[in-house]
Amino acid sequence: MTLIRLAAQSKPEMTRVPQFENDRAVSWKSVIPPHTESTLHRHDRYRTVIGIVGGDLTTVSAVGRRTVTRYETGKAYWQEPMPPGETHKDVNDTSRTIELLVVEIKK
Repeated sequence: MTLIRLAAQSKPEMTRVPQFENDRAVSWKSVIPPHTESTLHRHDRYRTVIGIVGGDLTTVSAVGRRTVTRYETGKAYWQEPMPPGETHKDVNDTSRTIELLVVEIKK
C-alpha cells in the first residue's frame, strides 16, 4: 500500500510591501495575485497610485456596487479620500498579478 500525502497549499493573498514612511507620507507596494480579494477597508487620505504591473482591479462597495479601474503599467493616478462611512474591498478577478505602488499623503 502506498501512502500519498498532499501538502496543504496556501491560498495566494494580497500583500503590502512597505516602501517608506515619514511625517508627510507613507508608501507601499500592493501585490494582488489573480482571483484574490482584500477585506473591507477605506481610504481617508489623498494618494497617488502607480501601476507597476497594470491590470483591471475591481472595487466592491459594502453594498455590492462594483467598479472596475484599469491601471496601466507605468501610469500614475490621483485618488481622493473616500466619502465618510464608505468602505470597499479590492478584487482581482483576472488571471494576472497586479502590482501597484501607493503614496498616501498624511497632511
